[in-house]
Amino acid sequence: MSEPELTRSVWEIDSNDYPAGASMDEKIRFLLRYAILAPSSHNSQPWRFRVLGNEVDIAVDESRWLDAADPTKRELYISVGCAIENLCVAAEHFEVEPRVEYHDGTDTDTVATVTFRDDSDPSTHRPSKLFDAITERSTSHELFDERRLDTAVQDELGGVVTEDDVSLHLVDEPAVKQSISELQGKADQLLMDDPEYRKELGHWIGLGALGSSWLMARIGQAVVTHLDLGEREAAKNSKLIESASLVAGLTTASDDPTSQVKAGQVFERVALLATTADVAVHPMSQTLERPELRTRLQELLDSGADVPQHLFRMGYTDEDPGHTPRWPLEMFLA
Repeated sequence: MSEPELTRSVWEIDSNDYPAGASMDEKIRFLLRYAILAPSSHNSQPWRFRVLGNEVDIAVDESRWLDAADPTKRELYISVGCAIENLCVAAEHFEVEPRVEYHDGTDTDTVATVTFRDDSDPSTHRPSKLFDAITERSTSHELFDERRLDTAVQDELGGVVTEDDVSLHLVDEPAVKQSISELQGKADQLLMDDPEYRKELGHWIGLGALGSSWLMARIGQAVVTHLDLGEREAAKNSKLIESASLVAGLTTASDDPTSQVKAGQVFERVALLATTADVAVHPMSQTLERPELRTRLQELLDSGADVPQHLFRMGYTDEDPGHTPRWPLEMFLA
């Protein structure tokens, strides 16, 4: 049987279709339609779900693991964390309380089990306005304009990070941003020098996962796979970072799968909140894909012993990037 096609129609969810009078199993399956709208590295969508009564096991799908770009699986776990956060935001909107139990990932590919119970007033640290942002969020790849994020917006972004072991660092100092942009340039050149990295990136471009038409996806795959675009990518992405109002980094006290899942949850929460304030977000993970550059980034973020897990830029643009396509939910259900 052939794999289902990528589609943008999955973004068109009518919240009025929520099966309020149905079983919890059916409710969870509806909520998972929001989970799969989460961002993921190369839009690989590396998650699997198994619904059992009032709970769902959430696992990584290693067949979608970017082993050239992400040899330590850091981005794999962050991507799944983003899906978990969308699931929790959606559940709370429909007055269902989610309780997340994390697994260490050593003996199983299941990273978390989320248990749900009906609750007319679920206790939460998530602002209610995040729900509408799930279907509005997108990723911008354009230069940002000169508008700055004011202090109130920055304070609100920091306020949704409630995890004790995850920290958000917001960088607006020009000298530090410049240093981070230089790291980005080095990372792009090193990665694009690797034929396996280019082949892997080309594979996902060729599938159409990044949103290109069939023809442009095939052309993009050939170009990325066979040409060394390191200098061009380095120059382009360095400028993107320099244009950002803020460069943001997420660090964790530990460097294990659960910490990375939690970092993914925090990133998605921040990205959704940014969406409500018309602030564009663009993950830029290349620096973290090279161990020596990740260490240098740790120093630039002044994070002490905490380990960088995710890097992204934030700012304003009039561009409407639209949504990248998704595979249908049924593909990810066990």
